[in-house]
Amino acid sequence: MFEAQAARAPDAVALLHEADELTYGALNERANRLAHRLVGLGVTPGTLVGVHLERGFDMVVALLAVLKAGGGYTMLDPQFPVERLALSLEDTGAPLLVTSRPLSGRLTAATTLYVEDEAASDAPAGNLATGVGPEDVACVMFTSGSTGRPKGVMSPHRALTGTYLGQDYAGFGPEEVFLQCSPVSWDAFGLELFGALLFGARCVLQSGQNPDPLEIGELVARHGVTMLQLSASLFNFLVDEVPEAFEGVRYAITGGEPASVPHVAKARRDHPALRLGNGYGPAESMGFTTHHAVVAGDLSGTALPIGVPLAGKRAYVLDDDLKPAANGALGELYVAGAGLAHGYVSRPALTAERFVADPFAGPGGERMYRTGDLARRRADGVLEYVGRADDQVKIRGFRVEPGEVEARLVGHPAVRQAAVLAQDSRLGDKQLVAYVVAERADAPPDAVELRRHVAEALPAYMVPVECVPVDELPRTPNGKLDRRALTGSGS
Repeated sequence: MFEAQAARAPDAVALLHEADELTYGALNERANRLAHRLVGLGVTPGTLVGVHLERGFDMVVALLAVLKAGGGYTMLDPQFPVERLALSLEDTGAPLLVTSRPLSGRLTAATTLYVEDEAASDAPAGNLATGVGPEDVACVMFTSGSTGRPKGVMSPHRALTGTYLGQDYAGFGPEEVFLQCSPVSWDAFGLELFGALLFGARCVLQSGQNPDPLEIGELVARHGVTMLQLSASLFNFLVDEVPEAFEGVRYAITGGEPASVPHVAKARRDHPALRLGNGYGPAESMGFTTHHAVVAGDLSGTALPIGVPLAGKRAYVLDDDLKPAANGALGELYVAGAGLAHGYVSRPALTAERFVADPFAGPGGERMYRTGDLARRRADGVLEYVGRADDQVKIRGFRVEPGEVEARLVGHPAVRQAAVLAQDSRLGDKQLVAYVVAERADAPPDAVELRRHVAEALPAYMVPVECVPVDELPRTPNGKLDRRALTGSGS
């Protein structure tokens, strides 16, 4: 699809970054040259390649080159601690790393390619024919793991194309202008990039690795951005503090965490022409699995629906016996269909636990993913998200297993036990608070030191905003952590 767009309109602008732009034709040729080089180094369908680059043209060139060569990319976000990235690279077993000279030495692989060197390459600029199939791995996205080690979600080409092609939940077409501001480690990154490049649209790349609300407002105005995909926390902040970020935008989708009805209502009042959507979907189903176009009637409730499945995707609300829950009854949400991942890289036991046989798909042996989310289905078929069935939480749109943060805290010599909870901030979003029991009662750990210790190994969104010392972690009669008692036990 991207190559078809490059052939149809080679002089059309594909990417904009800072003061520069890159056409579809130039982007395709640069990606082809790097792809030929990758093939020469042994990349074939199924080969995983690490991409460790700052957001910019080179990052997109490298990503497309890996796909053109038939391989699967894993984005290694430069803002993440090296220790975490090294674990991800180790799990994939990627023999190749594409990076830049300024990032040299942070990560190692059997073979390292520097994009600066490839710019002068005399490799062919024509398209490749690699024979890649729909079930070959297209990417590996890493999410938080309860054991303290991130888990990599292996998604095939079928999942990637099925999430964008033939869909109408967003503005897809050459007249659109997408903003790519989500961190590259978040699956929403794919919507912002492929939602543009597969359809001949423009994609504006924000500088830096994290969304910058003020820059978002500036980029929307400067480039006439028409399509925004935002975490609920970022959406809320823009509505309150940078409302001009929605001027001229035709469609905005919020997702990654429950949407705020008051903020959605305010956005509709302030920007009557703006269409709003609420999306839902785990990385294991490649971005959005369901979508709901917001209507006026939604604003009288306390929560927005998450909608209905996208074309080619399926969602079931099931009871403990894997039977469909009655309309209005609470059940666990399972997802299946075109977006489903193969499983977790190098984690066969976890894959078997979370990806189970789909009893509703017929004799083809299809599977479904157990999300751990609780939901109910309305009589009209629309799904409503209720909450988590386990401890996993969403922080700024990212999935966080508190156990991973707890494992890092307990790794500090001054900490004997730790519990991490997600609590509401003054802004209405979620933030992590850690409760720690000291190894020695006369030597309580320093909160600043503990936050620094966590930040050395985990992303910024997983660093607790507070580390509260407690004498012990309260337990319920059955031995589980007493969360209600814990929040009132800080010293």
